Amino acid sequence: MSCPQKLSRRFFPLTVEKLPPDEEKRLQEKGFLGYTKLVRTNPSLVHIRPAYADLAETYYNFEFRPDDTVLLTFPKSGTTWLSEALWAVRNLGQLGQADEADIDERVFFLDNDFLQPTPAGADTPAMKRFAAACPEGRVEDGVALQMAGAHKGPRILKSHLQLELLNPDLLNTCKVVYMARNPKDVCVSYFHHCRKNTKKIFQGEFPDFAETFMDNKLLFAPYWDHVRQVWLRRGHENLHFMFFEHMKRDVFGELRRLATFLEADLSDEDVQRVADHCSFGRMKEREARQSQGRGPSTGVPASSTRAKSEAGRTSPLRI
Repeated sequence: MSCPQKLSRRFFPLTVEKLPPDEEKRLQEKGFLGYTKLVRTNPSLVHIRPAYADLAETYYNFEFRPDDTVLLTFPKSGTTWLSEALWAVRNLGQLGQADEADIDERVFFLDNDFLQPTPAGADTPAMKRFAAACPEGRVEDGVALQMAGAHKGPRILKSHLQLELLNPDLLNTCKVVYMARNPKDVCVSYFHHCRKNTKKIFQGEFPDFAETFMDNKLLFAPYWDHVRQVWLRRGHENLHFMFFEHMKRDVFGELRRLATFLEADLSDEDVQRVADHCSFGRMKEREARQSQGRGPSTGVPASSTRAKSEAGRTSPLRI
């Protein structure tokens, strides 16, 4: 298997610039010790990790396929929860695979190439998989992007990037699922995530974090632009817009509607199996078996990444 050939590329319509030093200094004074060398898009002012600058055009030109299912969310809006649900709907006959492989091994997380760039020459299982799938691939071109591109067959892909930063043909090409969550709960969950992350992203107090959230300075912010870009297209036949709170209130009904959108012919028993698979209890059990003390992709201790989460009251669950 080799990586796909590069096709003709679209011009990326935005610019990516370094965050002004005075703004970065203010963020660090508020406790964002992990926010170093950030970049932002212009004019939309989306704040992103520095590795994105060299890959912005690649993300914009990533080729989606008709049999793809794409999940988009703002961080801490139910990403992992819905990833498990999507995967279960698409792989109902292989649910046992989830006991052996973390969700990020079953669902392509495209953002990993700038959130956690893979060092060239790294001796890791991920690099071994990359070398096997893309023998001619270059790390600097994005490991996650190339692995996804080399995969044969239907894919489930997820990203926190705004819709405008992805291929303009996305909605006309494949099924897209978006989940939104009450911004108050997003903010609190994001705060816990950044405080508990072993990379010490944030070491300040909640009032400063909340102010930064409302000032649109967190990674992937602005929040409202992120939601609005998809909400305005909610009538598109290939888009399914979901709310975290609705799924908490009626998980069976929301999963039934999701399956219908995905054209998956599931019986009520099948839908219940999906609901059981993506229950917080089952997810917590799987991660405890897999992580052995550390969350596989978040940098958060496993004991902190899963907990009961209720609409209107957020805990540091990796969702």
